[in-house]
Amino acid sequence: MTISELGSLGEVIGALGLIVTLVFLAMEMRLKRQAEDNRDLEQVQIRAQEMQLGAAENPELSKVLSKWNRVTGGVWLPLPPHIDRAALQEIFDEEELTTLNYYHLAYAMNCEMVLTKSERGAIPEKSMKVYDAVFESTTKYLVALNSGVIPRRLRERYLTNNR
Repeated sequence: MTISELGSLGEVIGALGLIVTLVFLAMEMRLKRQAEDNRDLEQVQIRAQEMQLGAAENPELSKVLSKWNRVTGGVWLPLPPHIDRAALQEIFDEEELTTLNYYHLAYAMNCEMVLTKSERGAIPEKSMKVYDAVFESTTKYLVALNSGVIPRRLRERYLTNNR
């Protein structure tokens, strides 16, 4: 074997090494992206749990939410069709309505973050199906509470006929 043939063999081996390195790098990048996506989903779930825990630890908010849950039939269930702003004003006083509005608006902002992450592909559509009912209820709650603010993604996803 001549030096020229050895050089050619070295180039082939080097090219194979480069291909193996690129494949390994692609696999590492994919695994890193999956880990980031899982971390995003975990952060969203932690934020939701913190809100629920905060509500449970605050006696005044807990009392208002318990009253709200009696109206809806349970946690995050849809509002009955006959419940609108006027009906809510008969059930709740103005302070309770304000409390509910702020609580559901805070939750809606968390929902908006989840939808943003979903649009980026960080949360799979399969996982989003689990959240859809809660997010839709939150959006409808804000409508019934006559909230002046409904985040864009919630409004587009749950208040238009695009579904």
